[in-house]
Amino acid sequence: MNGLAIPIRLRKCTGPAAFAGLVVLLLAFSAVGSHAEERTKVDADRWRNQKVESIQTRIPNAESSDHRLELQARQSWLRRWTPGQMPSSPADAPDETGLVDEPLLANLDRPKAIQVDDWRTLIALQTRLLASDTDEERKENLRTTIELARQLEAALSRQLSSESKSLTAPTGWVLAYTRYRLGRALAYRELPDVREVWPISDPDQYEEQLVAAYGRLMKQTDGKRREFILLQDRMFRRSGKKGRALELLEANRNSIEPKWYLKKRRDLLQELGWDPPYREAAQRYLQAGYDDES
Repeated sequence: MNGLAIPIRLRKCTGPAAFAGLVVLLLAFSAVGSHAEERTKVDADRWRNQKVESIQTRIPNAESSDHRLELQARQSWLRRWTPGQMPSSPADAPDETGLVDEPLLANLDRPKAIQVDDWRTLIALQTRLLASDTDEERKENLRTTIELARQLEAALSRQLSSESKSLTAPTGWVLAYTRYRLGRALAYRELPDVREVWPISDPDQYEEQLVAAYGRLMKQTDGKRREFILLQDRMFRRSGKKGRALELLEANRNSIEPKWYLKKRRDLLQELGWDPPYREAAQRYLQAGYDDES
C-alpha cells in the first residue's frame, strides 16, 4: 500500500510475540489510513480556497444581476463547506411543521358557484390523477398524469372564484398541487430513461409548456411554499443555476425526505464539476444506506 512494505512472518509465531506483531501491523495500517485521510482533507481545503477566490474575481464582472446571484450562491455554499464535515440529512427530516397536505375535493364542501355535476367531475378528475401520479408508477404513467393534470387545472381555473383559487382556501391548495403535479410530470420527461421510451419530438414546445406550468405555480404561491421546493430546485438546476439550486436545497433540508436531499446534493455537485465535495456527498449518500437502484 503506497510503497509501504511490512514483512508478515507471524505464521510460526505464537503467544505474546504474535500478538505484538499483529498490533504493530494494525497500527501501521491505521497510521497510513489516517495520513491519507488527512492529506485528502488538506487537498480539498486547498481546492475550496482556490475555487472561492476564483469565483470572487468573477463576481464584479458578472454579465447580469441574475448571473451575479448565481456566482454568489456558489461562493456561499463553498465557504460553508468544511472538507470531511459535510452534514448528513437531519435524522428527523422531513419536518412537516407548517406544511399543508393536498386536500381531497371529495372531502370538501362544494362551492355554491359550482354546479353539482361539475363538482362531481372535478372530484373524479382528481381521484384519477392521484391514482396515476404515484411514487411507484410515476414514470410509467406520465402520459396519463400530464393529461389529467391539464384537464383538472383548466377546470379548476375556469370554475373557481378568485377567492377560491387563493391559498387561504382548500380549493386553492388543490389547484396548487395540481399545478405541481403537472410541472413535475413534465420535468420527468427529461429523464434519460423516460426520453428513451417517450422522446421529446418538439423541444421548443416542451420547454414552453414546462416553463408556463411552473410559472403558474410560482405566481399562485409567490415561490415561497416548501411543499413545492423540489420542483423549484429542479427548475433552477435545469436552467444552469446550480448554485442557487444548492442553496435552496440546503435552506430547506429539514423539509425534504433524506434520500432526495442527499441524492440531489450529490448530483448537483457532480454537475458543477466540484470533485472534492462531490466525492464526499456521494460517500454520505451511500453511508445513509441509499443507492440509485432503490
